[in-house]
Amino acid sequence: MNDIDPQEFGRLVGAVERLAVQVEHMSSEIDRISNDLSRGKGIMAGLLIAAGGIGAGTTHLIEKIFK
Repeated sequence: MNDIDPQEFGRLVGAVERLAVQVEHMSSEIDRISNDLSRGKGIMAGLLIAAGGIGAGTTHLIEKIFK
């Protein structure tokens, strides 16, 4: 186990630390994107419901006018 060069070990430790920082950053980005998608789905559902309501109201008015 003591066969590893101290300089090589230091480089490996540095690489692991940089990788840990990158993973942390990517994790926070994924959380942000996930939250954006969740909000987007909510907005889309609201627009769909509003469009359905407007369509139903318009249909009701047209039926009242032409009957």
